[in-house]
Amino acid sequence: MRIIAGTHRGKKLLEYYSSTTRPTTDRVKENVFNLLTNYIDFNGLRVLDLFAGTGAYGIECLSRGASFVHFNDYDGKAVAIIKKNVGRTWHNWSVSQKDYLSALKGKYDLIFLDPPYESNFGEIAIDAIQSGLIVFETDRDFEHPQIVTKRRYGRVWIYLIQKQKTN
Repeated sequence: MRIIAGTHRGKKLLEYYSSTTRPTTDRVKENVFNLLTNYIDFNGLRVLDLFAGTGAYGIECLSRGASFVHFNDYDGKAVAIIKKNVGRTWHNWSVSQKDYLSALKGKYDLIFLDPPYESNFGEIAIDAIQSGLIVFETDRDFEHPQIVTKRRYGRVWIYLIQKQKTN
């Protein structure tokens, strides 16, 4: 697993596997970021990597110029891996070990949701998010009225969902 582009392109990241954590493959991550470049400019973005695992999605955003990334994972070992992967390279990040709904507080431009596949945590989080561009990674087909685009890479489905705050 490595950083694909930006100021730290090629840097290797530590991996972590558990019953609820599986790192996104470089192939899928590269396709996600190629897709995202059609919708956003990473410079200055505030990013939430909600089910962060190793932090690969958020770290990729830091390398591409995001102004701030918050990582959250409920698994303490995953949080330790995130801290090692970010290391001393960046200073514009924070990490928490909270329930995913508690971690949704705050305003973010881009939100990555890569929950455990057998759960409904992603769908619940999407409903709770008021605004921002969401990247939802899952292993199944999914319907939502605010899907911008979807792609399938083998077993993995990627959905871009644009949530607009309603007044």
